[in-house]
Amino acid sequence: MGKIIWLLAGVVVPLILVKIAYAVSMVLVLPKTKGALFVSTSRRKIRAILEAVSMSPETRLVDLGCGDGRFLRAAWKRYQVRGVGYEINPWAYFLARAKNGLFRVPTEVRFRDFMKEDLSSYEVIFCYLFPDVLRELSPKLRQELRKGAIVISCNFPLPGWRPQKVIQEGDPIYIYQVS
Repeated sequence: MGKIIWLLAGVVVPLILVKIAYAVSMVLVLPKTKGALFVSTSRRKIRAILEAVSMSPETRLVDLGCGDGRFLRAAWKRYQVRGVGYEINPWAYFLARAKNGLFRVPTEVRFRDFMKEDLSSYEVIFCYLFPDVLRELSPKLRQELRKGAIVISCNFPLPGWRPQKVIQEGDPIYIYQVS
């Protein structure tokens, strides 16, 4: 009986605590994310994006709402791009920092609201955000981004923008270029 209690204490209790941390993180950011939950971008989508948008190690890449940092790690692996990610969900931020450290990926993940940041220095902007957030982001990008900057939006189009290319990889991936 004692072994069962120790097993529960050593395995089940930490799993429950992880689930609670995940749930609390989601609830804390709901007003800002408009109900979007943290969901990793599929490897298939990331591969399609990285084939469609070439970069060099000098490319200034940002991932808005970077989640666990999967896109940043893939861009580093393929192009040696040292991207920057913004994340406000504490759980996703923790995962991104942990995974980037574990895989020794020299990207920077910032625990900040990207809507309050100056995005003008970035050349490639990646986002996988809900339409309500994209509606707020669209004018910010128009105002701040330089001519030639590329914006990639998974699943949902940027309101008021005309895509340069749409990739069908399950759900659509919209690729825009600032003119």
